[in-house]
Amino acid sequence: MLKTILKIFILIMLPTLALGHSPLKSVDPIDRAVLTEAPTEYKMIFKSPAKLIKFEILKQAEEKDKKPSPLKLNHKPSKLWYESHVVKLPKISNGSYEVRWRAMGEDGHVLKGTLSFEVKGE
Repeated sequence: MLKTILKIFILIMLPTLALGHSPLKSVDPIDRAVLTEAPTEYKMIFKSPAKLIKFEILKQAEEKDKKPSPLKLNHKPSKLWYESHVVKLPKISNGSYEVRWRAMGEDGHVLKGTLSFEVKGE
């Protein structure tokens, strides 16, 4: 009997817990995009309001033994809840880039991820 009650409780609570998170809805440039022009901003749209608490972009080194180098950004952690976050980017040259981000949903859950894009000018 106790197992049945526990199963029912879990089945009822799982959808509620899933609704509390605020995963990414879209990003621009999209993940793994190959661009002919460097972007001037990076846009992240969440499914529900979130604070973008960390955002960094690393340029991948052309040589395998070298570490990626972070771009200098003026991004400061968000103190307010927004569905859409836009980060202005410095001038970007050709190469491969990795975006590392962390956000907090309104329910306090921390979300994080890694995205990438490549700039191949003509």
